[in-house]
Amino acid sequence: MTLEQLALLADILGGVGVIASLLYLAFEIRRQGQLNRVNAVVQLADKWSGFMTPIHDDAGLSAIWLKGVSDFDELNDVDKLRFSAYFGRVLKTSESLYIQLLNGTLDRMTWRGIERVIRDIILLPGSQQWWKTRQHWYSDEFQALIAGLIARDNAEPIFQGYKLARSK
Repeated sequence: MTLEQLALLADILGGVGVIASLLYLAFEIRRQGQLNRVNAVVQLADKWSGFMTPIHDDAGLSAIWLKGVSDFDELNDVDKLRFSAYFGRVLKTSESLYIQLLNGTLDRMTWRGIERVIRDIILLPGSQQWWKTRQHWYSDEFQALIAGLIARDNAEPIFQGYKLARSK
């Protein structure tokens, strides 16, 4: 083999090495992006799951929640504020998860469970009273989702045994 042939072979091998390195780098960047998206969704899902903690840890908030989803307008001003702060956080996190679904980061199976909880809560009378005056805080996409859930009106009676009408 001549010196020119060896140089050509070295160039070819060098090019193959560069291409292999670029392919590996692209694979790692893609994998890291997927891991980052998964991590973001896990954090949002944890936040979503964490919303039940204040309800079971604080009897006062539980009572406000039950009254608020039954008839928001009947709450006193302080309870309206507490209900709004809590429910607003629940819906803001729900909106974030919905956006992740639209972006393709959150899988549909996970979203369906979350959507059912949102549906059952938003169809309660007090939730709708609250939503009518605060829906402008949310993206158009999320408002459309909630409007669709309200239009379908197929909620499960999640609080039927709680005698909400008497909890005022």
